[in-house]
Amino acid sequence: MLFDTSPKDNRKDFFDREKEIEKLKGLRAPITLVLGLRRTGKSSIIKIGINELNLPYIYLDLRKFEERNYISYKDFLLELQKEINKLVKRLPSLLKALKNIQGIVIMGNEIKFNWNRKDRLSFANLLESFEQASKDNVIIVLDEAQELVKLRGVNLLPALAYAYDNLKRIKFIMSGSEMGLLYDYLRVEDPESPLFGRAFSTVELKPFSREEAIEFLRRGFQEADIDFKDYEVVYEKIGGIPGWLTYFGFIYLDNKNLDFAINQTLEYAKKLILKEFENFLHGREIARKRYLNIMRTLSKCGKWSDVKRALELEEGIEISDSEIYNYLTQLTKHSWIIKEGEKYCPSEPLISLAFS
Repeated sequence: MLFDTSPKDNRKDFFDREKEIEKLKGLRAPITLVLGLRRTGKSSIIKIGINELNLPYIYLDLRKFEERNYISYKDFLLELQKEINKLVKRLPSLLKALKNIQGIVIMGNEIKFNWNRKDRLSFANLLESFEQASKDNVIIVLDEAQELVKLRGVNLLPALAYAYDNLKRIKFIMSGSEMGLLYDYLRVEDPESPLFGRAFSTVELKPFSREEAIEFLRRGFQEADIDFKDYEVVYEKIGGIPGWLTYFGFIYLDNKNLDFAINQTLEYAKKLILKEFENFLHGREIARKRYLNIMRTLSKCGKWSDVKRALELEEGIEISDSEIYNYLTQLTKHSWIIKEGEKYCPSEPLISLAFS
């Protein structure tokens, strides 16, 4: 059902994105990036794609670490360990391939990883074992992969580059709602990066256009056998982010009151956006007031000079150009704002509403 707010893993319960799903399923490069703002459906198209491919896979949902300031290698390996134990049930030959790898203990059909520095598991060796165990492609999904920027004690990029060049049956799918931060992590433009010069396949999910949003709502209400006509009003108030439109439809089906459903959606969106912004502010407590001031200043769009003026007016001191540049760069990399010509604007309308 289109207005079901739970994650989708079946194409019949999902709206559109046919081209994006098919491109993802093509696995045209060793690494596929799935990019888009929060709540545009990245996780759903990945789940639909891997289910339809029917290949062995590992799915690491790194959103678990959104509220952390850092991720240890132990944290990463424990998540990986859970997924490997699921994969072994589908790919029993993996047990044999894992037997002689340092840092792995096998107890019956259960696998445990060692994360001690002396004899901890090598991620590259683990990837090699997948290649040995499977005659088909093995897919490794890193959902919200930009969270790996916080990973401490290990660098996964050499292992990713090794797999890219040598392990032809290992395919990575990496999603990111903070696109600039994901590219920062991969360091694709850095000549010193192990992944420099590698070509990625990219699937981008944009918010629905007016026409797409109206069609999404029309199909959802048709599916629920509800007569609804205020599509334009909903789009004007909520915009084209699929997650917000889904939530509106869910609330409307429950009470059949347009104003109530719109207001409930806007209130829920504001609370969630502000909570997510709090996650962004973790580790940035010193600059907290400045970031909040910037988001309020840019809630209706503004220039670099507007930001500088607003910060200096509030604090009564001169703030260097380099500091202003750094704040705007961080907000852009984390997809809170976008640059349109000389102006900076919230990346989606309800972010604007949350900071107005």
